[in-house]
Amino acid sequence: MDIKACYKEFGGDYEDVYLRLMSDERIERFVKKFVELDDCAAMLTALEAGDYKTAFLKAHDLKGTSSGLGMTKLYKSSSRLCEALRGGEPSEDVHSLSEQVRIDCGAIISAVKKYSG
Repeated sequence: MDIKACYKEFGGDYEDVYLRLMSDERIERFVKKFVELDDCAAMLTALEAGDYKTAFLKAHDLKGTSSGLGMTKLYKSSSRLCEALRGGEPSEDVHSLSEQVRIDCGAIISAVKKYSG
């Protein structure tokens, strides 16, 4: 599987990120770094602990990183979660929103591991 197929598997926008990074090697490096850092796990841990400030910051990081890397589904779900956490007290739907972020992150991690393995 090549990086383009990896993006197709997790619903990303390969063409968009390619216009920014201009090489498959750069895309691969940043996507692998994204998986290594695992901001999604840190965000979920903060949410479970009731640390909404950290959860917001991690959701905001996910939003920015996923936007820059063309991870369309994750960008959309993390954007919604970020807004639900803005202001310190989460909205009622924060748990369903965080579950969607977890699913989207999982799809990326799974595709990248398949691609890398």
